[in-house]
Amino acid sequence: MARPSKGDRAYHMVRFHPVVLQRLVETAAESGASSVSQYGADVLALYVGLPEHVRELNQEPIVPTTRKVDAIQGDAHGRIMIRPHREVSERLASQTGGQVAAHIANVLAAHVGLAGHAHKISHEEGLPLAI
Repeated sequence: MARPSKGDRAYHMVRFHPVVLQRLVETAAESGASSVSQYGADVLALYVGLPEHVRELNQEPIVPTTRKVDAIQGDAHGRIMIRPHREVSERLASQTGGQVAAHIANVLAAHVGLAGHAHKISHEEGLPLAI
């Protein structure tokens, strides 16, 4: 059976500290989310003030179940894909000067109570000029 579209979404490969990623997996499973990616996208939608883009978080399930979210290893570089609605991604980009992936990692680390594992974000603009 085909799944309904989740709308226009952006794609961000986000690197998390392993402890943060494990806590995200646990928190997503406790919430009944279908995946860590969807859970993260829902948290980000609430964070930027766009609750209309929340798909699963705080929604009544059609059939009450306890979902199991598999442990996630990430890709070869320890990153996972977070796919928020494009409007959510645009708001995040406007808050960070374009460093969306690091900002997503920081927001979700704080969300699970591990803000101490946040990324250091540099706000320097541009590249050094060659002479």
